Amino acid sequence: MRNYNEKDIRFYDLENNIDGDFMVDDTGDFALTDDYECARQDMTNRIRTQKGDWRSHNNLGADLELLEGEPNTRETGLRGESQIYEALTYDHRFDILDLNVRAVPVSIEELQFFVVLDTDKNGSIILSESLNL
Repeated sequence: MRNYNEKDIRFYDLENNIDGDFMVDDTGDFALTDDYECARQDMTNRIRTQKGDWRSHNNLGADLELLEGEPNTRETGLRGESQIYEALTYDHRFDILDLNVRAVPVSIEELQFFVVLDTDKNGSIILSESLNL
């Protein structure tokens, strides 16, 4: 077994992560999250990933990329809403009765998905995810 020293370890540049996918503390290390932040992060990850991206969860992901190239119609928005509901309720992580997902066309080529998770502890978690069609 090899012993690693600090020179051997490569760190991610978390301060310049423009997507905000990771939560970091004041030192730049991964932050510990509480239930509220953990749920927000899990929702974001599930919405932004595609099925097959997670080796141990092949059916997890919203597959929103499949909507790219589709017309910006009510039907496309409803398909996206359905895909987000499926991703968030996969493995019973979130209860569908606590979720509200709405697609809003913001331009001829863009849909904005608003996702609200009603929580009892800290109020609602509200996410928005943009999709260019």
